[in-house]
Amino acid sequence: MYMVSAGVVLALSATACGTSQEGGGESTDGSGGERVYVTNWKSSTISSYSLNPDGSLKDSVKSTPAGKDSKNPQGSVRSPDGTWLYVADWGSGSVTGYKIGDDGGLTDPVTVAGASPKPVTPSSIAITPDGEHLYTANFSNGAAGTVSHFKTSQSGAPQAVSTIPAHGRGTTGVAVSPDGRTLITTNSESGDVSSFAVQEDGSLTWVMTVATGRGAFFPAISPKNNYVVVTNAKDNTLSLLRLEASSRLNLVNSVRSQGTEPRGIVLNKSGDVGYVAHFNHATNPGSVGIVHATEDGVETVGKKLDTGSNGTEGIALAHDGKTLYAANFNKNGKGSVTSFPVSPDGTLGDHTDPVLTGGRQPDLASITVPRIH
Repeated sequence: MYMVSAGVVLALSATACGTSQEGGGESTDGSGGERVYVTNWKSSTISSYSLNPDGSLKDSVKSTPAGKDSKNPQGSVRSPDGTWLYVADWGSGSVTGYKIGDDGGLTDPVTVAGASPKPVTPSSIAITPDGEHLYTANFSNGAAGTVSHFKTSQSGAPQAVSTIPAHGRGTTGVAVSPDGRTLITTNSESGDVSSFAVQEDGSLTWVMTVATGRGAFFPAISPKNNYVVVTNAKDNTLSLLRLEASSRLNLVNSVRSQGTEPRGIVLNKSGDVGYVAHFNHATNPGSVGIVHATEDGVETVGKKLDTGSNGTEGIALAHDGKTLYAANFNKNGKGSVTSFPVSPDGTLGDHTDPVLTGGRQPDLASITVPRIH
């Protein structure tokens, strides 16, 4: 089961980061137990949480410094077997792999610079379903964006392969389809979405770029690989595009989001319900909105729900679909994560009090949840 997360990188062993995403629940791979990981961009640390029986985060948090050669960890994703956490390092233009111990501890960081041309400000990261290939979306400080390809070695450590143009400016989000055949990037400065065909060796072939709206920020791909939902942060809209088997995209519709600055997005395991994080300029109250999606379009449902903190950006869904996690950037204060119980119909119950990360500014795609196989 593969998941999609966006916005702050909540490492509930998910993605992102780009496909339909869940997390939480009990990990059955024997690695890391019930651990949720959250990257803290400003403080260069990674927070680790245990889970309560209801799926919410426990108040106690363990903080691990980023590897000595890495800086400003941002996007994160967990290997399919649950033994590695891979992090896109905004400040050092690299990817760092951390081994995950049986107790959930992160050890033995391996930091690898992206292939030339050197990636600048990588913001998010995605992994193929077989765990053999990693890709980072490189913001490039708002200039022409790039995508970096890394392979995973037999031991699991990342190895740089190539860096290619993203065919858009300010690339922020990246997602790999659950069938592993398509990679999608969102290019926030040019307001468009690029699609790439993934070849058998993991290399990428650009297919097309489609305009969606100003600030195209993060993509979520449906579990059936037939559509993509994108947040457009500067336009305050959401767009749905049909995804063809050829990796071609067709824009279906765009709608207004319930809140200001939609950034992170995650779809449930059926792909018909999604959750959107509203950043609200980083210093104002953050919120979460619910959407319904089919290949015929996306629509918002009800009003936004406050998270109890400011600048909500990262978002992830537990594998069992019963808990939603939202990371709060909170520019002028302490970073935190809010948990919402999810009803069988996809509605959200009252959230928990935000739990501090022990760090500053958990950013895009920062949450990773435990995988269930």
